[in-house]
Amino acid sequence: MPIKKEKSTLKQHIVKGLLVFCVSLSIMLVSGCSKLNSGDEDSVKDSSTVFSESIAESEAESNSESDSEDLDVETMDFIKYNIYVEMNNYMIRVLDNINSYYTVVEDSSEFALIPDSGYTYKYDISPLDSSIVDDAVTVASMEPTFEVLDDLAQKIAEPMKILMDTFSEIYSCYDFADNQYARAKELHVPIQENVAAFEELAYAFMDEISNISDERVSASEQKMLDEGQLIAYNASHMITVANRILDECYKQGIDDANITELDLTNIRPLYEELTETVAAFHEATSDSDQLMKESLSSSTPLYGLPDSLVQSVEWMIKQVESQVPIQDPGREYLGGIIHIEQELSECIDQYNAVFAV
Repeated sequence: MPIKKEKSTLKQHIVKGLLVFCVSLSIMLVSGCSKLNSGDEDSVKDSSTVFSESIAESEAESNSESDSEDLDVETMDFIKYNIYVEMNNYMIRVLDNINSYYTVVEDSSEFALIPDSGYTYKYDISPLDSSIVDDAVTVASMEPTFEVLDDLAQKIAEPMKILMDTFSEIYSCYDFADNQYARAKELHVPIQENVAAFEELAYAFMDEISNISDERVSASEQKMLDEGQLIAYNASHMITVANRILDECYKQGIDDANITELDLTNIRPLYEELTETVAAFHEATSDSDQLMKESLSSSTPLYGLPDSLVQSVEWMIKQVESQVPIQDPGREYLGGIIHIEQELSECIDQYNAVFAV
């Protein structure tokens, strides 16, 4: 199945959600990339719409045939898990909006703009389709049971939907300055009332789905090895290791603005593993029998993207070693984390084109 990509500007939240966003052939996961694919809102909506339509179609078929059976456990597990992954993905977007909102508005019961914040009201607020919350609530009561996630999905539904709808309204309005921000003051109330509950539940949800993802990704890649799918395995594991490298950067609170502070202790062995994985990938793709076994017609299914990914991490390591800061940290820079994210994003796109089924 394909790997979906999503952006977030909240590094600390990507830490908790990142392991969800790894490669798997048996399930569709999400890859978090900072400041990338700002136009991906439509693709996210399409995905959640597909989930809704799948459930609706299944219910319609069940109702139209009196003797029809429910969806099998494996199919329902697939549907539920992907909806929860999408839910997690939207949680990161909500957290991103919350961060942007309180960059401009004071965190207090009474609405007030932060003096000299340097930003205007509505700064970096994105519209959000809250239908994913309805999908999550629908499947939460269905089998198979996800226990912790089912409970969290139902508890977080109300505050999450209120925040999503409120941020969407803020995004769509353009006359807040009229009447001394009267409407903004009204919208501040539901945000202020629901932020604390949402954040507590969101962190718990992301932690739980991250743990589940770890198990599923490991099992999926092991299955590839057991079946001798060496090309698919190394393509998958390459992306998994690259995600772990980014994860380590995020755990340290590092981005391109403070990249010289990155501790490379845990990065270096991951870089070596990435290099070895890419080498194994090239070795497997050079074997015509292996290509035939995996039904691949090209010996360069990912083109030169694996090497570019390795090089992007190498450049970052050299940037840190040089102790020269990045001059324009908000833009893609060779040697920066954003560049690794971009290379990884392109690898995911090509992986989906070749291996997604």
